[in-house]
Amino acid sequence: MRDRPNILLITTDQQRVDTIGAYGSTHVRTPNLDRLAQSSVVFERAYVQNTVCIPSRACIQTGRYTHQHGVRYMESVIDTTPGLPDHEKTFMDHLREAGYSTGATGKIHMMPERGFDYMEIVGGKGARWTQSTGQDIGPAPLGAQYAAWLNEKHPGGYEALYEQRRRPEYRKYKCSIVSDIPLEEYVETYILEKSIEFIEQPRDNPFFLWCGFCGPHGPHDPPASHADLYPFEDIKLPDTWEIDLSDRPAFLRRNSPRPPMTTDEQAVMRRYMSYYFCLVTLIDEYVGKLIETLEEHDILDDTLIIYTSDHGEMLGDFARFGKGNFYEPVVHVPLIGRPPGGCEPRHTQDLAEVMDIAPTILDYAEIDRPDEMQAKTLRPMLEGKDGGHEAVLSEYTSNDRRLSGKCLITQRYKYILWDTDDGGEFYDLQDDPRELRNLYHDPEFRGPRDEHAEILLRKLMQSEWGYCGGRTEPY
Repeated sequence: MRDRPNILLITTDQQRVDTIGAYGSTHVRTPNLDRLAQSSVVFERAYVQNTVCIPSRACIQTGRYTHQHGVRYMESVIDTTPGLPDHEKTFMDHLREAGYSTGATGKIHMMPERGFDYMEIVGGKGARWTQSTGQDIGPAPLGAQYAAWLNEKHPGGYEALYEQRRRPEYRKYKCSIVSDIPLEEYVETYILEKSIEFIEQPRDNPFFLWCGFCGPHGPHDPPASHADLYPFEDIKLPDTWEIDLSDRPAFLRRNSPRPPMTTDEQAVMRRYMSYYFCLVTLIDEYVGKLIETLEEHDILDDTLIIYTSDHGEMLGDFARFGKGNFYEPVVHVPLIGRPPGGCEPRHTQDLAEVMDIAPTILDYAEIDRPDEMQAKTLRPMLEGKDGGHEAVLSEYTSNDRRLSGKCLITQRYKYILWDTDDGGEFYDLQDDPRELRNLYHDPEFRGPRDEHAEILLRKLMQSEWGYCGGRTEPY
């Protein structure tokens, strides 16, 4: 095994933690991720630092919180979203300076991408785009590189992809359709092909590859080869659809309590969930092919592998969809780490921040963690030692910047502060892991609520000051 390992970072977009067998899923099939977990550490309690795509990924890239690097929100016109300031240095920049060959495939979602020697990228799927050009939200984000690849295989295929989204069934079924694009032309296949192409390039130096799959982010559009994996009649509908949310801040209530789903709503919901699961299993197959490529070239044990997602998806819980809140289905994501050579399988309940990926990668690349990097290396935990955070932080600012919130999670509780007049949220994740009861205004929980408000303040102050007060590690 070489002194400095190759590094493979695999990310998905909008994947729930409960869609992987290694995390206890009994309804979604992920045999390749489950096999990866057999020589990895599975972080049972990993949380993203922002609950929308670009800010979350900026945290991963820098190992810094949203309020530190400044990428706080996403514009509705994605291409106008402010990117990382020039003075912000990414872990990819550090890797290049240290002699790594760096590659990016698929959805990385930097504005613009930087720090890579090789780029075959897309901007993402984006259910709102029904035209390749001409919409006021900008050009379709799948982008020119995938368009060129697809059109070479299927002349006119890129336009056909968006034409399908203009058919009535697309809106009728909440952007859930069987793609007209076959598997061999599908965007995840392009990402896999270009990832393997990068891995197989001859080189004398170690490589870093960020492979960013686009799914299971909407539209939920599996190719026909994968569209029947989860029959609609087998889909279990969310049982929190009708729950009374009157104890939540007003913007989270959504006309609560809601009436039961109609027959038509149930049909749409089953399709929406089924196709989401289909996309997860498709990505799982391609993760397996990436690992097979490493094995075929005899470099699997020379490679650090990390798998995660930028945030989750509500998938109908509390009658909500998408992201942009701090509920567990959104802020709690998968994080699987396989050190070079593998390890004894281990599941840890220690708290991890997804941005801890940055110093972990630098640690294995023998690069010192920069002083400004707030994140904490996971390497001790990957090597069987104790670790984790006392508390983790996530942030969110809406596209129109009218709403923002901060979320602090400890081993037992979740404290959320919104800039609204009707308070925040406080959940006992030990006794109420599904967050059915907001305790923010409950007098019985005022003590722990206020204690967590103070912990949040201290964490924010520490991140402004740097490491002080004798602390040598991030909080």
